Amino acid sequence: MNNDKLRNTVKKLRHHKYSGVDEIVGIEPKNRYGKISKKLVKENTALYVDTNSQKEDEEIISSIKTLESLRAFMSEYKKCELHKSATNMVFSDGNPKSKIMLIGEAPGHDEDIQGKPFVGRSGKLLDKMLNAIELSRDKVYIANIIPWRPPNNRRPTDDEINMCLPMIKKHIEIINPSAILLLGSTATYALIKNSEGITKIRGKWVDIEINRKKYPMLPTFHPAFLLRQPAQKKFSWEDLKNLKSRVKNKLGK
Repeated sequence: MNNDKLRNTVKKLRHHKYSGVDEIVGIEPKNRYGKISKKLVKENTALYVDTNSQKEDEEIISSIKTLESLRAFMSEYKKCELHKSATNMVFSDGNPKSKIMLIGEAPGHDEDIQGKPFVGRSGKLLDKMLNAIELSRDKVYIANIIPWRPPNNRRPTDDEINMCLPMIKKHIEIINPSAILLLGSTATYALIKNSEGITKIRGKWVDIEINRKKYPMLPTFHPAFLLRQPAQKKFSWEDLKNLKSRVKNKLGK
């Protein structure tokens, strides 16, 4: 099916949906009392994705050149349902001129209230981690994959991650860091698309291309995980030293 036919099909299906039609009756009999296939739900949900709207959003994001414009776009972005339950959009913190960027998962309760990333218990631990390698918030730049707090601090869904991915990629492009520290499995999965867990991939540099430029990214444990598993701090310490060495060699500092 070519793009025009697909677009027309989606348009017709959307019209039927909004007209109150919630099922297309086929020839084959259905067991209406059995379990619903997750695959079937995903496939049928995909029929209603507004591909034109997604393309338009990506075109707008690609044209953004400044942090102010990106913040304004994200402030008005209402297609991600998470904004409805969030108190604030959490954009960033730190020094936008820094060559070191830290990317976390999503805001928690304290971050949602204050509108800044990593200000709760995890944030205090992160500050200590940075201080250990002679860094601080005013010497790095901090953002999240998702700018709105998921309800009950749940993990963002794949759909939510994919919806916000063009925005964090543009964020990276504008900051243009020399090194990126990925805090936790969600940030790592979103940008690296790794199939292995954070335990196996942490401590390994991975170059990810964004708009024809490669950015070195280093996955490590999220501070919240370290609060629950303090024995893992020794591995994060190794990752921090790795980051410091990389930046020192690259920037000559």
